[in-house]
Amino acid sequence: MLFPSFFRSSKKPLTTEKRTVLNDVSWQKFETLLAELGEQRQARLTYFRGRLELMTPIAAHERCNKLIESLILILVEEMHLSVTHLMPVLLKSPELVCATEPDACYYFHNVPSVQGRTELNLPRDPSPDLLVEIALTKSSLDKQPIYATLGIPEVWRYITTPDEDILRGTLLIYELQGDRYVEQQTSQFFPFLSASRALQFLQESDSMSLAASIRLLRSWIKERA
Repeated sequence: MLFPSFFRSSKKPLTTEKRTVLNDVSWQKFETLLAELGEQRQARLTYFRGRLELMTPIAAHERCNKLIESLILILVEEMHLSVTHLMPVLLKSPELVCATEPDACYYFHNVPSVQGRTELNLPRDPSPDLLVEIALTKSSLDKQPIYATLGIPEVWRYITTPDEDILRGTLLIYELQGDRYVEQQTSQFFPFLSASRALQFLQESDSMSLAASIRLLRSWIKERA
């Protein structure tokens, strides 16, 4: 197997995300690694023009992702929107020499063509409308140029560290304008939803309970949708 040391098992559970960056990795080697690891791999992969990052998420990472998933699905339900969400899914483009495996992707358009997929080849397949990235540790790769290259209209980034309360982090909303992302206060898909209100839902799910925070969120949406 390529790069075996990264995947060596550990008796102790990881307390933080483990990231390894490799340089001068050809696209062919990247494809070989994908085939060796298979669809059940634990590591999330990001590749951009010869640089490869491998990241192993921890339970806190997945918890944040699930809460953001709950938020988005409640918004979609209350607004009567169609959606397909894929989590995680590998977005790859041999033509653009890049690939990324975000925490979740959401489609509000082109829903039937992507349902049930675990790998998408862009631009042959449609790009996600909304991408979610959780970062408990800082990536060595700047992923925004990758997302922009793949033409993803909106990106949500939840940033925190394992040393602090994971639900007291920062949620950033970015909109693709031209070839770069510009931070926005609200989502283009949920115009009444600010980043601060989304963060409030995450915090309330911890300070009270998930069920109580969902009830408050539904009531709040009904007043605005």
